[in-house]
Amino acid sequence: MATRPLHILIVFHTSFPEIKGGINKMIATLAETWSREGHRVSILSPGNWEDRHWSSRQHGAICVHRQRLRMPWDPKNPWRGILGWMVEFPSIFWKLKRFVRNEKVDCIHLHTPRDYQWVFRMLRFFGGPPYLLTFHGTDALHFSTGQAKNMRLLRWIAQGASGVTAVAIHYATLIEKHYPDLAPVYPVANGISVGPDPESESSPTLPLALPEHFFIMVGWVEPPKAQDVAIRAWGLLKKDHPHMHLLIVGDEPMLHPDQPYYPGYQQKIMAMLAELKLGATVHLTGSLKQPVLRAIMKKSTGLVFPSQMEGMPYVLLEAGLASLPVVCSDIPAFCELIDPEDNGLLFPLGDHEALAKAIDRIIRDGDWAKRMGKNLNQRVVNRYNAGRMADRYMELFNKLS
Repeated sequence: MATRPLHILIVFHTSFPEIKGGINKMIATLAETWSREGHRVSILSPGNWEDRHWSSRQHGAICVHRQRLRMPWDPKNPWRGILGWMVEFPSIFWKLKRFVRNEKVDCIHLHTPRDYQWVFRMLRFFGGPPYLLTFHGTDALHFSTGQAKNMRLLRWIAQGASGVTAVAIHYATLIEKHYPDLAPVYPVANGISVGPDPESESSPTLPLALPEHFFIMVGWVEPPKAQDVAIRAWGLLKKDHPHMHLLIVGDEPMLHPDQPYYPGYQQKIMAMLAELKLGATVHLTGSLKQPVLRAIMKKSTGLVFPSQMEGMPYVLLEAGLASLPVVCSDIPAFCELIDPEDNGLLFPLGDHEALAKAIDRIIRDGDWAKRMGKNLNQRVVNRYNAGRMADRYMELFNKLS
């Protein structure tokens, strides 16, 4: 625990209202928890192309600053990129240096590695505050296997950090194995606010009519989330459980407005639904606002999570708070939270038949499924709460700064 109040600058590529709206609830949870504990918290969003000038907005006790941090190169126009950067960077660097000095920033939390964060290593070289770098599931996996974009630059940024963290023990071990010079990598599990939620007191208007019985799956519609595995499982379940529905919540990730990150995957999903004649029981809802998602989750039979890779997803913690039975793929990050048969079920990665059997068990034995949900609730409340996560980061800030 901190012996004195700190000023923590969280660096994350979005704004606070967007965070609250669901882009990254973890940032909002950390910021609000630290603020309640008496620390000063600011958020810096690198912003978009139009954020050429520094801007600030106050949101309660937390101030959000926006300033684009452009890279020295532009793949589409290299010469324009380097010339523009040479003109703009000195001013941006001076603004940032002046900000951390005048605002007495004690430490910086880089939430997920990004190439623009080389600025903070440079800032550290010129007397700036220490920074902590956190790896999440996909980031940690790609970094540890050398598949991350701008790998050398990211490693240089990580080497300049006062500490490196990962949201799961598995990923911390993986990074240490491949890059011993970064050890120790501290595991800090994601946490969720477990107290009363003011928004939950109101009943939001639902944008869709809910079926009587349904499971829910939440995440980007993309191959790593494995919606295709869940759909194939529903193809097997429809004979014995024709009235059990599946709501797939999430959008297709886009590189640009007309360019999907995974071209053809959405079409593959729709073709699979038509092939298996599941159009009446499997529904793609798109993304939903948090109050709506929580309300739907409370009415669902359970959560399906067949992902190929994860850190410690917030939606799984939300399912725990809602005491839902969950069925997850047997990957290391999930194994840290789920004890099979006790607080959830695990199935072999990509095995839609095993997934269907696990869901069938939950449907047939409702009392047992409810006990699993209650056990998951206790695990989340006791081990994965926001206070515990915030305290762990605070211990590191005091140790490393």
